[in-house]
Amino acid sequence: MGQALSLPQHLNTHAAQGLIPGEIVAQYELGPLRNFVYLVIDWTEKSAVIIDPARDLTPLKDLAAHGIELSGILLTHSHHDHIAGVPGILALYPDLPLYVHQEDQHRLTSLKSPRFHSVRDGEQLKPMGAKSALTFKAIHSPGHTSGEICYLLEGEFGGYLFSGDTLFIRDCGRTDFDTGSNEEMYSTLQKLKQLPNETILLPGHHYAPETSSFMGIEKKSSPPLLVSSVAELRSLP
Repeated sequence: MGQALSLPQHLNTHAAQGLIPGEIVAQYELGPLRNFVYLVIDWTEKSAVIIDPARDLTPLKDLAAHGIELSGILLTHSHHDHIAGVPGILALYPDLPLYVHQEDQHRLTSLKSPRFHSVRDGEQLKPMGAKSALTFKAIHSPGHTSGEICYLLEGEFGGYLFSGDTLFIRDCGRTDFDTGSNEEMYSTLQKLKQLPNETILLPGHHYAPETSSFMGIEKKSSPPLLVSSVAELRSLP
């Protein structure tokens, strides 16, 4: 990682900055569990997706204020705090596509006929339309849940990794919930360690002072990424 490389200014802070005109990624901290909610915006196509929406729909109001249309919902997984805003959004946009791994769809049965897109590992996603230059790569990342997905927005630097509850700054997600697994989490972490050092990590919760990090920094400082066995991962506090 070169000395000149630095995080985008609006992500190199201790507080989420929301929508900044012209920036591709908007980060919000919403809800009592300090969830990070993200918008990814194609300013040329006037289109955006929301990742793990909270009940607070401020991000949608910000999009409307800038004439941006919402074109999809991407879910890293389906725990309640990461899907709280889905019913409200679908009430406004009943035909909006909802992207989620099949293994996590069982928690979404109460939703009214959403347009489910079952995301597969390695799939290239263009939720903002074929004309958009923005592409996501889906990385199946079980461990916190069996259907957890990280979304890699390919492009600048090594890309932006929206990691949900898989990888936090200097930590990883819990494995003691339903469908969680230490073995799967360990395998997932080994896979994520293969990402370029320049990849920007954007986690699902504000659990560290920072709001983002580089994967290269995390590989050197994050205990879950430094362990060499499932047993070592299991023994972490």
